[in-house]
Amino acid sequence: MFYFVLTFHLLAVAAKLAVLFLIPGLKSVEQTKRFLGIYRKTDRYADIVLWATGLGFFFVTSFQYLMQMWMLVSMLLYMFVFYMLKRFLMRGLTEVAESKKLHAEKELKSLRFQNLCVGLFSIFIMGCIAFMMITKPF
Repeated sequence: MFYFVLTFHLLAVAAKLAVLFLIPGLKSVEQTKRFLGIYRKTDRYADIVLWATGLGFFFVTSFQYLMQMWMLVSMLLYMFVFYMLKRFLMRGLTEVAESKKLHAEKELKSLRFQNLCVGLFSIFIMGCIAFMMITKPF
């Protein structure tokens, strides 16, 4: 049962992180509007699955395991990654989509830069989480 919950959890994480790989391909305001419409629906479903599987982990693992300090810190860092996605990338996507310009080059360039920064910081945080899961430092 654990692997079933883990599989759906990882699929939802992949759906949310896919935005990092799809933003560089956006070339115009119209394309950004279409992408934003699709991504908002996908993001909503991924959020539901993440919350459901997060709750599911309480039933398929022990409460003591989930309450270890390294696990709590990992979960906070994990939520911070998704907060950055919502805060910076969704705001940038909305800014481009609401632009009155046809191509919005300046806004798209800013969005790509934000995407790069969020992507690199996310990789760093995921690496920290992986380190904590391997070493269980505290």
